[in-house]
Amino acid sequence: MQDEMQEKIDVRIIVSGLDVAQLVSKAVNDIRLEDDYNIVVSSIIPTVDLSIVKKVSNGADILLIGGYGHDETYNILFNELKTDFNHIGLFDYNNIFVEDESIDFKLAGKEILNSIIKSTLSYSLNLINIHSLENKLMQITHNYNNLLDDYNQVNKEQEVCNRENYQLREEIKEMKSDFEAFKTRYEDIYSKDILEIFSLESLWADVFHEDFADEQRIVVATDKFRPENIIVGQGFIGAESRQKAIEWLNIVRTALIFVDNNEDDLKKELNPKVEVESVDDDEDYDIPDTFENFWD
Repeated sequence: MQDEMQEKIDVRIIVSGLDVAQLVSKAVNDIRLEDDYNIVVSSIIPTVDLSIVKKVSNGADILLIGGYGHDETYNILFNELKTDFNHIGLFDYNNIFVEDESIDFKLAGKEILNSIIKSTLSYSLNLINIHSLENKLMQITHNYNNLLDDYNQVNKEQEVCNRENYQLREEIKEMKSDFEAFKTRYEDIYSKDILEIFSLESLWADVFHEDFADEQRIVVATDKFRPENIIVGQGFIGAESRQKAIEWLNIVRTALIFVDNNEDDLKKELNPKVEVESVDDDEDYDIPDTFENFWD
């Protein structure tokens, strides 16, 4: 049962003619190759025609080529039929003739067996090489599959990177657009006068050495005369520089002092028929639209 499960070695024998083929067939039956050695002679090919031999011998494990030593016929067939998956041996006619130059089938059987044994040994060595190549191929295939998995993973990661890269490029475009709009809006910012902000109370005390108590009148005066690059409000004054702020406060302070000192006279000049009434400190004081009357 175990022998039947073993893979049999397929041998095919190429001979020069039908008469030799008949003798070889008798010799093969006599030596019982399949029973004793698990070898099957599946074909005896009675021709040396290359095209026929190629068709019939295709797939054989071992090919025996009949010839008188390694003659021209043997060499031609060997070169045409040898592959990495078979082995070719010589079935030497010189070893099957007796003294009267007739063929002895017993000698033929012995020569067949010896040729198969020689070929089998070489074939076994060839199989070892084939198995080694198969192992290498399996390892290469394994490595290839691993590399293929890595490649597929890298492809997926690259797709993610491509999407992220696209999003970043879109964000960069949007940022560039925003920047261009910002630059257009503020491209003349360096040509504009930038105002510095100072505390009215602190600046007034530093310059005039007195308490600051009338922000509203300064705001009203500044709003009415609208000096260039001067703003006042919420306890602060904005100007191009501290010196410019001080200059404006000097003007306003002088004007307010003048108004306070000449309040009654100014009212008489503006409306002599109206009796001059005193102004309470708590009442709102309206500053004229021009300072011309203040210092002319």
